Amino acid sequence: MTHPPTAPPAFPPEAPAAAARAPWPAQATAPETAPPTAPPEPPRRTALAEGATRLRAAARTEPGRLRIIGAAVAGLILLFGALTFYQITDRSDAAETVGSSSQKLSADAAEIYRSLADANTSAAVGFLAGANEDPDVRERYERGIDNAARLLSSAAAHSADSADAGQYIEVLSEELPSYTGLVETARTNNRQGLPLGGAYLRYADQLMQETLLTAAEELYDLETRRFEGDLADARDWPWPALSSGVLVLALLGWAQRRHYRRTNRVFNPGLLGATAAVTVLLVWLAGAHTLARSALQDADQNAAQSLNALNGARTEALKARGDESMTLVTRGAGSEFEDSYTLRMTTLAGEDKGLLVRARGLADDADGRDPVDAAIDATAQWQERHTEARNQETVGEYDAAVELVIGMQDPDSSTGASFDRVDASLAEAVAHEQREFTSAARDGHGALGGLAPGAVLLALLAALGAVLGVGRRLSEYR
Repeated sequence: MTHPPTAPPAFPPEAPAAAARAPWPAQATAPETAPPTAPPEPPRRTALAEGATRLRAAARTEPGRLRIIGAAVAGLILLFGALTFYQITDRSDAAETVGSSSQKLSADAAEIYRSLADANTSAAVGFLAGANEDPDVRERYERGIDNAARLLSSAAAHSADSADAGQYIEVLSEELPSYTGLVETARTNNRQGLPLGGAYLRYADQLMQETLLTAAEELYDLETRRFEGDLADARDWPWPALSSGVLVLALLGWAQRRHYRRTNRVFNPGLLGATAAVTVLLVWLAGAHTLARSALQDADQNAAQSLNALNGARTEALKARGDESMTLVTRGAGSEFEDSYTLRMTTLAGEDKGLLVRARGLADDADGRDPVDAAIDATAQWQERHTEARNQETVGEYDAAVELVIGMQDPDSSTGASFDRVDASLAEAVAHEQREFTSAARDGHGALGGLAPGAVLLALLAALGAVLGVGRRLSEYR
């Protein structure tokens, strides 16, 4: 029996163990690859950049250009109307304030000053008369005090927004009772024949001059500056509105010229209507403000400045009258009162720079000049009589000097009568100039009437006309 040959072993005897110990070759793995990345997103564009891009794209086409032109014209027209409305409203309000408020407050402040000075003068004149005091003089003193108190109350109500004005009004309100108390004490002592009355009256006059009248003068200056500021605001030219109007007309002219060159059409009804509306508004604006400015200029130069000079003249006359009386009250011991009288008379009636001469020069008609001429004549008479009274006092004739000043026996020949004529003439001139100012200020405010709403209406019509005119041209491309 034969056996088939056996195959040799695949491994030598020790091979399996060796093979088992030998490391197997590592399995081949697919190389790791990064996941695909998305392309980066473009940066987001702002709305402004997007709008600019669209605008540039639109500007490359004629319809786009027309839309841009229409928007620019309409926008500038509306801006012109808005500026006109705002600036004219502001100037109209300022003109109304000038006529109805600020000038009145200035006049009231001047009246406070005058009332206090008048009361102080009446107190001195009444003191000279002693027990024979004229009831009219006493009534005039009380009327001056009452008038000043009433005007202070009104000024406090209308000057709540001004800290400076409130401070002056507070000083006046607090010190006025102290002054009246001193005057009453002086009057009581004088009626009893006690020389102490003269000292009390002198102290009262000092309080009036150094505190009350000083505060009243500061209040008047403050209100006058406010009035002048309101007047300047009302007269200020509305340059932004005028400039925008000229710019709009230039742009409308350019747009119509462009329209003509591209279409050979002479007129575009919409743009032509817009041009007409803008022209009307611009001419109305310039003309109305010119008229208002002229009227307010007249109110200032021919009335307000005259009132300033006349009010100053009245207060200087009152102070001079008080100094004249206080000179006799002190029986020659108060030479400063005579010096003050001389200085005030120079301010009042000086030939070159006197307030009366200035007031006459500012008066623009006979109704304003005639009362001032009468005041000048009465002032000259007053000075002559004062000189005579001083001569009587110098030679020891005190009673005669007092008679020449207060006129107990012959009122018409006293310095008091001359002063009364000066004061009455100046009051007449003040009343005339006040009417002139009120009339001119009303004209200035009236010249601007209707312009603000008219500006809105004309601007809207012009903008509509421009849009319709450009729209009609755009319709040709559809």
